[in-house]
Parts: sequence; structure tokens; C-alpha cells
Amino acid sequence: MKFLGIDYGEKRIGIAVSDDGGMIAFPHATIENTSSTLSEIKKICDAQKSSRIIIGMPMLIGEVSPLMRTIQRFGEALARFVQIPVAYENEMFTTKIAIRDGAKKNTVDQSSAALILQSYLDRQKRV
Repeated sequence: MKFLGIDYGEKRIGIAVSDDGGMIAFPHATIENTSSTLSEIKKICDAQKSSRIIIGMPMLIGEVSPLMRTIQRFGEALARFVQIPVAYENEMFTTKIAIRDGAKKNTVDQSSAALILQSYLDRQKRV
């Protein structure tokens, strides 16, 4: 099973993909968040033969922020558009971790997406 990971941002969206076995996440691309975003993600999903999309969600205990609502709406629209199931993974501090680990400005979003996706993949292995 192949997965696609997303680090959602209002300006840019980081994309990561897994290997065919769904074990390891790799940074893939950074795209601008525009009116064609869903189409661009669909093209990547089709090319990668992704069967599930994982979107980073900044989950705060007991609190639903405006950003969380925006990401939820984006995920719902994306799931309808690409016809692939969407799941959410906690993404607290992934950008800071990506920068700490050496990601450059032009790759930080896709590196964050890889961290989000890898966290999801690792959790699935334990279940």
C-alpha cells in the first residue's frame, strides 16, 4: 500500500510519498496553495498510485482552532476530489524538527510532510 503525506499551509503545501510497502516516507514536492491545488495533488496521487492520504493536523487537547477547521475542510474536499481516503496525523512541531534536521527553506514543507507521514506509518506498524 502506498501513502501520500501532506503538510498543509495557507501558502505552500508539502508533499511526501511512501515506498510501495508503506514503510518509509520520502519528501516529494512543495506546491503553492492555489485554486489548482486539488488537481495538482490528484496528479501526484495518480502518478504515485497512492491508496491513502495522510494530512498533518496540529492537534491541541480539548481545543479546535480555526486552522484545524481549515485543514479539516481541505481534507474533506480533497477526499471527494481524488476519491482516496484521508486520515489525519498529529503534526506538532514538524516544521521545527525539519529545520533542526537540516531542511532548507525550499524543502522544509516536503520534509515536514515526510515527518508527518513517517509518524503515521510507524504508528500503523505498532497496531
